[in-house]
Amino acid sequence: MMNHKQLQQRLAALGHYDGAIDGLFGPKSKGAVIAALTSGPDYPLTDHDVAQAASHLGVEPAKIWAVYEVESSGSPFIDGRPTILFEPHRFAKATGQRYNASHPSLSSRFWNKALYPRGQAARYQQLVDAVALDVDAGFASASYGGFQILGENYAVCDAVDSWSFAWRQAQTEGDQLHAFTLFVAGNGLKGALQRGDWAGFAKGYNGTAFRANKYDERLAAAYARRKSA
Repeated sequence: MMNHKQLQQRLAALGHYDGAIDGLFGPKSKGAVIAALTSGPDYPLTDHDVAQAASHLGVEPAKIWAVYEVESSGSPFIDGRPTILFEPHRFAKATGQRYNASHPSLSSRFWNKALYPRGQAARYQQLVDAVALDVDAGFASASYGGFQILGENYAVCDAVDSWSFAWRQAQTEGDQLHAFTLFVAGNGLKGALQRGDWAGFAKGYNGTAFRANKYDERLAAAYARRKSA
């Protein structure tokens, strides 16, 4: 588990924090997190990147582009930071529900769409406020970048902890694509993607509520567009 002193040390090593290494995670530390997640080169995906990933997974490039299109809505980075969605119900689960009463905008026993702010600035504020309570659970409870993978999946994506996963997602779209290929392979979703079983893929990728957001239909439509382009 990472504590706040250790995170401050990581941020200082990256050149984004010059305060005391005291574990007091206030505005300066929160600002350093946002700066660290903004400083990546943010290189966009290329057709070559996607072709390599498609070959690794044994699928058509159009299928990867379809997932990218649906998950990122075309914006894997906004204002230099990976697009995120903080999930209060995942944070509640990761922290044993102990912040539900004291921090209801960050921690909720149940999924609640009303807890999703519209803008990225407000979502990043949720993230750093959650990290101020619990480093690992905070970074683990947001999804990142063009493929919107939750930080709680850091291990299957070959990261040592949820902070490292978040930082990698902030580097390039290629890093985000690499995490996607590891996630798909590591969670047994390669077959569904190869078959074009969009319902099966969406269930494994987005969870059991995928039908409520019509993820399978949106993926199928995006694939049809990409394939015919």
